Amino acid sequence: MARAPSTVATVISRAYREAQITAIGSTPTAAQQSEGVDNLNSFMSTSLGMDLGEPLTDWLAPAPQRTAPVAANFPQGPQSWGSPYGSAGLLGVYGANVTPYPPNNSRIVWGGTSQTVYFSERPENGSRTSLIQGSGLGDGGNNGDVLTMDGNGRYIGLPGQTPPFIGTQNFTFSNTAPAQADWIYVSAYALWMPVGTLALTDNMIFPPEYDDYFIIGLAGRLAPKYNKTLSSESQAAFLMAQSKVKSEFTQKHDTVYGAWEYPNSLQSYNAGRWLWPNY
Repeated sequence: MARAPSTVATVISRAYREAQITAIGSTPTAAQQSEGVDNLNSFMSTSLGMDLGEPLTDWLAPAPQRTAPVAANFPQGPQSWGSPYGSAGLLGVYGANVTPYPPNNSRIVWGGTSQTVYFSERPENGSRTSLIQGSGLGDGGNNGDVLTMDGNGRYIGLPGQTPPFIGTQNFTFSNTAPAQADWIYVSAYALWMPVGTLALTDNMIFPPEYDDYFIIGLAGRLAPKYNKTLSSESQAAFLMAQSKVKSEFTQKHDTVYGAWEYPNSLQSYNAGRWLWPNY
C-alpha cells in the first residue's frame, strides 16, 4: 500500500533547509511559510504539462453537430451518439445527456447542458483531466444545469483527506461563476487528485517518493531570494528526481500513420477527436 503523502508544511520546511536558509532543527517563520506556499503553488503550476503529465487538448461536451457550409447539419446542438445508426444502432445506448469517455489529457469544454462525463477508463500515472465552462450551444449555456464528473471506477480525491471517498463530483453552469477544475491521476492511490491552490495545512497530492522533486525544486525558487545558491549535490539530486517524475508521468500515445484517410485520433476507438463527425 502506498505511503500517506507528506504535508505541505513539511515540504516547505525541508525546502528552506535544502537551500540552507534555515538551520537544522529550526522551523520557518510564518512569513517564510506563506512565501513557501506561494512559490510551491507556482512551481507546481509551471510543472503541469511539462514534468507532471502532458499538455491538454480540448474535448467538447456535449459534442456539437457539424455546421460547415458543406454537408451541414443545422442547427448546432448536441450530437446524439446514436443518431448515425438510429436509436437502436451501434451507439444508440448513448443519449445526448451521457458523454462517452474522453481520452487521457483532455480539457473538457462544457457547454452548459446537464449531463454526465466519465473520467478516462484507462488512465495512466500522470494522466490529466481539466474542466472549463464554454459558451454553450451558441446561446451562452443554461444557468443551473449540472455536469456530473464520474470517477469511472476510481475515486476523485479531495485535498487534505486521506483516503477520500467520492465517486462523483457535480458542477453547476453559471454565467457569473464559471465552472472550472483540474485533476491529475495518481496511480499509487488510484485517485484523480484535484490540482488547485494548496494551503499550508493540506497534504501533497503525490506520494512521498516524489517529495525530492518538490522540495529541491522549491528550494531553487527560494534560494535566490535569500542570496543563496543550491549546491551541486542538490542540483544533481533534483535532476535525478525530475527524471523519475518524467519517466513515470510521460504518457503513451497511439500513433496513426499511413494514408491521409486514417482518422486523426489519439486513441484507437471513438475519442471525439476525428477528422469527421463523432460517429
